[in-house]
Amino acid sequence: MLVIPLPASPHDGKLDSFGCHYGRERNDYHCHEGVFKGGSFDSKIQMIRLLKAQFLDLGRPWPYGEITEEDITSTHPEKI
Repeated sequence: MLVIPLPASPHDGKLDSFGCHYGRERNDYHCHEGVFKGGSFDSKIQMIRLLKAQFLDLGRPWPYGEITEEDITSTHPEKI
């Protein structure tokens, strides 16, 4: 199988504490650092739910406390 990397365009989007941010061009929430480096999600809440599930599946306590959807989602993506 031949894998050809797609060119990445640099941007100055600020990353959140998870190493991710919303991207205007791709209209998604994607990660440049951290556990999901290279991952892309429809929303931040989708990524948080997956991260929490991974912690719990490994038998580890969720270290972030209770996070409500209002805390981590927005109708307006984070400013880049």
